[in-house]
Amino acid sequence: MNKTGNRQWAIGNRLTKCDRQETKCYRIIISIVYRLLPIAYSLFLIGCGAKHATLSDAHLSAVNLNQKAESSFKNSDYENALMLYNEALKINRSIENIDGIAINIINMAATYRKLGDKDNAHKQIDEILNISPIAYNPVHLSEAAFLKAMLYMDEKNYDRTLEWTDKLLSFCQSSQCSNIGKVYNLKGRAYLEKGDVASAISYGNKGLSLNKSNGNEAETANSLRLIAEAKVAKGEYSEAIKFYEDALSIDKTLGLSRKIAQDLMGMGNTYFKQGNKNSALDYFKRALSVSESAGDKKEIAKTKNMIEKCLRSPKH
Repeated sequence: MNKTGNRQWAIGNRLTKCDRQETKCYRIIISIVYRLLPIAYSLFLIGCGAKHATLSDAHLSAVNLNQKAESSFKNSDYENALMLYNEALKINRSIENIDGIAINIINMAATYRKLGDKDNAHKQIDEILNISPIAYNPVHLSEAAFLKAMLYMDEKNYDRTLEWTDKLLSFCQSSQCSNIGKVYNLKGRAYLEKGDVASAISYGNKGLSLNKSNGNEAETANSLRLIAEAKVAKGEYSEAIKFYEDALSIDKTLGLSRKIAQDLMGMGNTYFKQGNKNSALDYFKRALSVSESAGDKKEIAKTKNMIEKCLRSPKH
């Protein structure tokens, strides 16, 4: 779903193959167009020249539904998004467009996850990951495995999360996974939740290095935040604040309200653990202002809880 510069650069490289292999180019169009329309579709038309195969009416109908579903998803209208993704999936099944089938199954699973329906999310993903007569693209297998790991993370089943991140990395050996850094972030997060701070920092640093080299700012901030939390767990508060500040700077540039609030909350918690109640409250109040302005009920509740906890604590 993300329309990142890195993804578009990758498309540009793939387009050079069109003149030699029009059939392969056509498959690439179907595979990628769901994520990047309307911008990428015009790129494909230019890049593949006048003689390449065009999208059929069925493909275009599925793409249109997918676009509408993505819009609904972004607007948090998950029920409508689910309905539209399902309609797009039906069309792709009717023409056995394997890439389109995989993309819409993954999208539906992600939507079920947002709805809190973990059973249906797992069911959707398992259609791709279980043994099947359909040979799915390793890139889609890796995407499905990442979502599977995220579902187990939601369930606080950290051992299964780590199991699926390892499987994901094995899929990436046979494909060009565009963002390995986020996998290491997830592994680090799972280890942190298990209390293995050293492994959390190790994988956080791996993720940080890869995310920086790939120019993925959002995941770079996630790496920094992960390392900051691990540093707090080790009692290395000054270093933690520096990592939080770096993450906050990136998240502000990207305009990610929830992440900004989490960075501010992280710094507040760090000062709270040091017994610096006044500084902690300052950061908690800033976080609350961000979350309230963004209408983020989940973060608002967390922040208010910490403010109350801070106010109830004895003065230091």
